[in-house]
Amino acid sequence: MYYYHEKKGDTPPVPPFYPDRIRPVQTKAMNPLFNLESIYVANIIGIVLIVVLIICNLWRLQSRTPANKNLVLMMFFALTSCIADPISYTMKGIPGLMPKIAVYATSTWLFAANMLAVLCWVRFLGYYLNGSITRRHKITLNAIIVAGVAVLIVNLFHPIVFSIDANNLYKRKSFYFFFTAIDYLLVINSLFTYYRSKQRGGVLKFFPIWVYIVPIIIGGIIQSLFYGISVIPASIAISIAGILASLQNEMIYRDALTGIFNRTYLDYQLKKIAKRPKLKITGIMLDLNDFKRINDELGHSVGDEALIATTRILQRSINSMGNVMRYAGDEFIIFINTQDDDTIESCIKRIRYNFDKFNDEMNKPYKLSASMGFCKLDFTKMQIDDFINTIDNRMYEDKKAFYTHNKFYDRRKR
Repeated sequence: MYYYHEKKGDTPPVPPFYPDRIRPVQTKAMNPLFNLESIYVANIIGIVLIVVLIICNLWRLQSRTPANKNLVLMMFFALTSCIADPISYTMKGIPGLMPKIAVYATSTWLFAANMLAVLCWVRFLGYYLNGSITRRHKITLNAIIVAGVAVLIVNLFHPIVFSIDANNLYKRKSFYFFFTAIDYLLVINSLFTYYRSKQRGGVLKFFPIWVYIVPIIIGGIIQSLFYGISVIPASIAISIAGILASLQNEMIYRDALTGIFNRTYLDYQLKKIAKRPKLKITGIMLDLNDFKRINDELGHSVGDEALIATTRILQRSINSMGNVMRYAGDEFIIFINTQDDDTIESCIKRIRYNFDKFNDEMNKPYKLSASMGFCKLDFTKMQIDDFINTIDNRMYEDKKAFYTHNKFYDRRKR
């Protein structure tokens, strides 16, 4: 099933199957521009793939973490793109106001959705690997998206990205490649996020970034070079499938409740660090104060809520400086990529400040605070067990001081 683009020449052939859809000018010939069946097939595959991914990952997506929220949005943008794409191609070449509105609306949405899907990938990666995104990073990403949306709005009144002619045929304009540049800038940005995290030891071999990058790059290049081949929405669906497969492989290293790295990952990291003695890393152990009372008096569901809140506080406090791991129960271990005393002290103060801020702003039936102890890793002078014992002892010294100054807590309920 072909549609035809006008070209000077002889009398045009009548398109097969749908002779009434295009009213060609009898003095011009037309050459085939795209194959509608292939576009239907590619997008149906994309739709089926995303629906299957959603059904198979409902358990994961129900957790409303920032990373999962962006993963859900990626699926939404990919799914709607796979729906809008065949609608757009079906309407192209059909004269009339309604087909023209449909082509404008779907084409505009495809540009926006592809851009927003890549944005969600960048945000997902930041939240998943680092637990948070810096304010400066958010401002930069938002500025890029605002620029893209502004260009699309301008295009509705003055075609600079694409135009629709009298026969509702689509034509690319110079700013088409503006969106290609945006998409690839966002992809490059995600690469920086990934490799920064990898340098500080925060990426497992089970989360290879190519599972997302390669399908997107290949799909973008093919669609940019060959108009009429529509593969970007399906490419995004394939990329999402790769992400979810990688996340599944990482489950052994993730804590089921909080989503952060677990003790298995801690052991994995310690063995890696022991082989690289030149790394400047400091470990901090935290234990929540009075956590037993939260569980006993408010219930384990509230206790779980408190653990999740603690995780978010620690991730926000550490950001890209290191990794947060759940050691056991209400105990956490943090690795930060420094052994500078002032930086370590500043990090601990920031954690305490964020606990206090949470208590002041969230109005929960409990108050969060933690006792902490730290130790600079030096495996030329200590063993792994020595490191764990050192931060554990120092943490309990801090806890003893806490209960000394806060006698209203029942210490027997710790």
